Amino acid sequence: MFRALCLLAVLAVASACKPCTCGVARGARVVGGGAVTPGELPWLAALKRDGKLICGATVVARDHLLTATHCVYEVEASRLTVLVGEFDVNKSRSDGFRVAHVFQHPDFNRYTYDNDIAVLRLAEPLPDHLFRPACLPNDDDNISGADAIVSGWGSTVEKGPPSNIPMKAEVQIWTPEECSSAGYGRRKVTPRMICANAPDRDSCKGDSGGPLLMAQPHFTIVGIVSWGRGCARQGYPGVYARVDRFMPWLKVALRHACTCLPPSALAH
Repeated sequence: MFRALCLLAVLAVASACKPCTCGVARGARVVGGGAVTPGELPWLAALKRDGKLICGATVVARDHLLTATHCVYEVEASRLTVLVGEFDVNKSRSDGFRVAHVFQHPDFNRYTYDNDIAVLRLAEPLPDHLFRPACLPNDDDNISGADAIVSGWGSTVEKGPPSNIPMKAEVQIWTPEECSSAGYGRRKVTPRMICANAPDRDSCKGDSGGPLLMAQPHFTIVGIVSWGRGCARQGYPGVYARVDRFMPWLKVALRHACTCLPPSALAH
């Protein structure tokens, strides 16, 4: 009965949604590491608690974003705001968009960071000029060995200060076997996690909750920055919540959202 009601709710929302595209960025194509240019990754958002930047997030619908549960664990939604379309967070004149509700994954483990994914629902939808969502993945995509991009306002060196402008780095996704045999040990890396890094490139403190994106054929969020030992340490890759493993849960958490389709899907 519950599944039938959820399906009816999803169908009702879908019928009221206007067609829209995801995964299309204005500006330059992302290559390698360095600073993000304004408008280059328009779905990248900064999550603030009590006015202080704490994590990243990703726009996936006009009023919904993805982040990591450990960023919002036991934090009331009224304390959270999201900056979208901002570049230099130190010069932002906006308080951000208010978060109305936080959907934490019910199976999140605060000791192991397993199931480290959450959905934020905004109090009001993003305006047209700021709405540029990333695409959601398909169930169980084969992403091993693929190039991906991690971005955020986190530290650019281990134990360094956070960056005031968003940075990006191109990394490579490891196979599950490589990931489980990394320095962390097999029991710490679960099937709901993926590893990614490149020489001297990694996510770092402050990037948590931000996106790991595959750029081809359209920008798709395949991971959420979760945990790791240090930053860019050899044998210790960044560990991300693997988004495609959460699609059944996300379809329920996003049941009232108007998600968008890749340009190729709308062309047919």
